[in-house]
Amino acid sequence: MKKWIIALLLLSVMGSSVGFAAPAVQPGITVTVNGKLVNFDVQPVNDQGTVYVPLRFVADELGGLISAGQHQSVIISKGAITLSITAGSTAAYKNWQPFTLDAAPRLVDGRMLVPVRVLSEAFEATVTYANGRVAIMQEESVQPIETGVTGNTVGNLNNGGWYVADKEWIYFSNLQDSGRLYKQKKDGTEFQKIDDGVYAGSLNLMNGKLYYIGENNKLFSMDTDGSNKKLIIDFVLGRNLLTVAGDWIFYTQGSSPNKPLYRMKTDGTNKTLLEQYGLSSLAVYGGQIYYTIDSSKLFVMDLDGRHKKKLLEGGYISSIVLNGHIMYFNYKEHLYTMNTDGTGLAEISDHSAREINLSGNYLYYSNTSEYSKKLFRINLTDYTSEKLSDDKTTNIHIIDNQLYYINPNTRSFVEVDIE
Repeated sequence: MKKWIIALLLLSVMGSSVGFAAPAVQPGITVTVNGKLVNFDVQPVNDQGTVYVPLRFVADELGGLISAGQHQSVIISKGAITLSITAGSTAAYKNWQPFTLDAAPRLVDGRMLVPVRVLSEAFEATVTYANGRVAIMQEESVQPIETGVTGNTVGNLNNGGWYVADKEWIYFSNLQDSGRLYKQKKDGTEFQKIDDGVYAGSLNLMNGKLYYIGENNKLFSMDTDGSNKKLIIDFVLGRNLLTVAGDWIFYTQGSSPNKPLYRMKTDGTNKTLLEQYGLSSLAVYGGQIYYTIDSSKLFVMDLDGRHKKKLLEGGYISSIVLNGHIMYFNYKEHLYTMNTDGTGLAEISDHSAREINLSGNYLYYSNTSEYSKKLFRINLTDYTSEKLSDDKTTNIHIIDNQLYYINPNTRSFVEVDIE
């Protein structure tokens, strides 16, 4: 069994609460996790031999997921382990089985601090303390999932995921036939229906299988000839975001319009919560997950949920696409670029660009600054823009040198050669 450590989020407690007075100022305590120094915005304290640590940053480092419970309690989960603790109480639950802590977590200035001994008692980590230094060690470090291969482009999935392709075939949701799945060769021949299910979307093609959402919001897989169709999960409610990367499916699920983020194996096993707050957008790219919460906070994390980092906050953030280490997105109703580490934020156009997609050295988008949302593109070298069509433009998809968009006025898909 892998031994690991998880840390509690520095929890801001809502409403009135009974806290504990902070101890007098004392020499600084340092904390390392697997040899890496952790920097805190609230310092650890030693209270009569019991060291209390605010552990939000350790949780971010190791990928722990934290949610607030009732009556000043916190629930921490990672993989198959769930831990529930409460401020001021030594009573705790591990995988819903009761056990007793040596010392109670406490609230200091609205933040929850946890005795470091909780780590070894609950998660079998090695924790040592000597001369003001806390060292937390994992006998076997958590290994991240690494894959840069996804089942469709970020731009296509952002715009409905109605088109996906391999070297020979294009697979698509045929809006002229209630969104049923079709395929045809890239030369336009051998047009054929491969499934009778209606309203297929979020198409991903991975390892010779199609993954898609259709038929009353159910997630299916099937072979590319339409055989071996299997139900993976029934989402039941609302719009769900979906990307397949390697052997994993990243998806949102829940009852609210913006839903928490999960991952699972492509066979439907190993379901894990990655982000408890509802996502407004999702972009899996280059072995990282980029996502927004409430369309106003942009985050990045590893594919296993570790190393979560906020990149940008404020304004309205939407239509994210990526190219190498550069991001492009609509921000405060204008088109912006930014490095994937959160540096270099810069406006590149005063257009309010939506439905963004990327091909070569151009971004293609619906310009909502102009009447009727007309089709534009911008050169990513000199940032000059040009209008390509006077049609009202939505749901821009790109396959090789072909661009597809919906003209809502005529209720049809339009194909444009962008070679």
